[in-house]
Amino acid sequence: MICTFECTFCADCAAGVLGGVCPNCGGELVRRPVRPAGKLARFPASTTRVLKPDGCAAVAPPAADPEERAA
Repeated sequence: MICTFECTFCADCAAGVLGGVCPNCGGELVRRPVRPAGKLARFPASTTRVLKPDGCAAVAPPAADPEERAA
């Protein structure tokens, strides 16, 4: 699942622990769009993965407004 800032989460965490809300920005988590096969050669998927060692369970609920998180 992905938010508008391209944070990604597994479907189980997105639906369960996170309740469909991105813990980073407060945005909606939706199914990641499929990249057209013809674009994969020129624009391959990233091979770099960023994981939170404690998983999603340790994430605090996000602020209602992403601007509030920056304060």
